[in-house]
Amino acid sequence: MNDSRSIAGKFAANIQIERLFIWLMCDALIFLFGVASWIFASESICAGGVFRTVSREITVDDSVTDIWARLGTMCYHVGTSTIPMGGFMQEMLHWISVLGIIQTVAWILLFIPTYFTAKKTLAPYNRIALTASKIAEAKYTPFDDIEHAIERLDPLSDIHISTGNRDLKSVEDSINLLLDRMRESYASQARFVSDASHELRTPIAVIKGYADMLARWGKEDESVLDEGIGAIQKESDNMGRLVEQLLFISRSDNGRQPMNVTEFSLTDMMQEIYNEQVMIDEDHEYISDMKEDITVSGDLSMLKETARILTDNAKKYTPKGGRITLRVMRGEKGEPQFEVADTGIGMDAEDIPHIFDRFYRSDPARNRESGGTGLGLSIAKLIVDRHDGYFKVNSFKDIGSKFTVVLKAPPADNGQITKVS
Repeated sequence: MNDSRSIAGKFAANIQIERLFIWLMCDALIFLFGVASWIFASESICAGGVFRTVSREITVDDSVTDIWARLGTMCYHVGTSTIPMGGFMQEMLHWISVLGIIQTVAWILLFIPTYFTAKKTLAPYNRIALTASKIAEAKYTPFDDIEHAIERLDPLSDIHISTGNRDLKSVEDSINLLLDRMRESYASQARFVSDASHELRTPIAVIKGYADMLARWGKEDESVLDEGIGAIQKESDNMGRLVEQLLFISRSDNGRQPMNVTEFSLTDMMQEIYNEQVMIDEDHEYISDMKEDITVSGDLSMLKETARILTDNAKKYTPKGGRITLRVMRGEKGEPQFEVADTGIGMDAEDIPHIFDRFYRSDPARNRESGGTGLGLSIAKLIVDRHDGYFKVNSFKDIGSKFTVVLKAPPADNGQITKVS
């Protein structure tokens, strides 16, 4: 508290010193203005004009010892005229002295409210300084509890920090929330690495097996040679596709997957997918339902990859002769949408919330023999999320599935779209 008074006193003194300096400057200006006005008036009356080229001199009687009396002997000589100046100077100094006394009293009286105003203003900062000083000098603080709890914590366990100190409850909640997110991220990363290793282990084992078979019998038996080469090529393609998908996911997770955003026709994009599938797939019936030309803004190659993933899934899980429909339309609020629907094996309701999880397969029919890696829908969701869109999924066992991608509404539409998981 003594520090507070000292600081407030210094603050008030600085203000008063500035105020005193301003008043002294004003007094000096008043004095100079008064003397200049007297000289101007005297020359106009006694010397017949101002600023004439004449000699000017101020004299005093040095024989007078009293300073005030000597001031009264002051004379102003201009040309041939002598004008008594002592009376004016005595009167001028008299009033300047009176003004100075008034200013001194006012200066003293103003110091008190200035001091208390400064003290009130500085009080919060003084409390902060005192609190910081106490914390710095204290041998123990409540934050030591947090420090000790963190030191004893196992980052991989489900244990949370709890010191029992109510004042630290909000800090504990924040740290525990951060720990939960870190553990979830670590577990997700561990699952991803484990699943990726498992997926890569299979093609590597197949390639090694066929390579060993070729080394033993492939040189003499052409049928074994052809079978081995074909299997190795197939597994190499599968492994290359898996690696590319893993790299895409890794870049997306790290925010390093570039996007080339342009305006393009969503209808033309889906029509190209339809034309491709009709040409390469004779086992299914394809239907194109694109009555409106819809333009969107996004990365054409990414959205086309999403449409291909959905179409490939529809092919894999739709029996021969089944129907696959590619559709482009607008939602109720004008949002652009494209859709792939099939008459395939469908999915159970409990599987739908997990179909975008990495390496997830809903049933034994959706296994590696079908050529899938379990990453296609995960990549499709990453792409749609990057475009601020979302999926709508409808699927019924042994009836079929319908995947609808909903993109952002056009800029002219101010309606709000509610995302459906």
